[in-house]
Amino acid sequence: MRRHSKKRREQARELYLTGETTSMSEIARRIQVKPHTVGRWKHDEDWDALRLKIDRRAAEQMAERIATERVSLNSQHFKLWGVVVARLFDTLQKGGLTGDEVRSLEKVSGILDRAQKGQRLARGLSLDGKTEEQLRAEFEAEGRALIDFFIDVVKEEVEDEAIRDRIARAVIERMPAEDEEAS
Repeated sequence: MRRHSKKRREQARELYLTGETTSMSEIARRIQVKPHTVGRWKHDEDWDALRLKIDRRAAEQMAERIATERVSLNSQHFKLWGVVVARLFDTLQKGGLTGDEVRSLEKVSGILDRAQKGQRLARGLSLDGKTEEQLRAEFEAEGRALIDFFIDVVKEEVEDEAIRDRIARAVIERMPAEDEEAS
C-alpha cells in the first residue's frame, strides 16, 4: 500500500508549501494518489510547520533586503550632507559668509533636502524608518501566527482528523489573497 514514489510525495509537499493548492483532495487528484495518503504525508512531515518556517524566512529575507537598502541610502545622504558641511567650513575659514554664499548654501541644502525626501518616498521609507513592505510583512506574519495558533487549538480540541482538516482548509481558503488586500 505504501508504494507511492518519493517523487509523488515531494510533488505533494511542493504543491502544499508553495500555496499552489492547500486542499488535500486537489493535491491527491493532481499527483494521482488518495487524499488520505496526502493527509498522512502532511501529518507525518508536519507541512504546516514547514510552511510557517518558510514564511518566516521569507519575511526575514525581505527585512534584511530593506535594511540593507536603507543603510545604503542613508550612507549616500550622509556623504552628500558632508559635502555641504565641508563647503560651509571652507567658506568660514576663508573669512566668513557673504550674503551670496549663504543663499547658495541654502539653495544647495534645500535641493538636497527635497531630493533626499523624494528618494525616501520613492523607496517607501517613512519618517519612523519602517517601509510599507516591512509593515505588510509584519502584518502578514501576525496573521499567520494567529491562524497557526487557531489551528493548534483545533488540533488539540478536535479529535476527528477529517474535521480538523476541513476547519484548517476553510480558514486558509477564506484568507484574502494578496491581490485582494492591495485593492
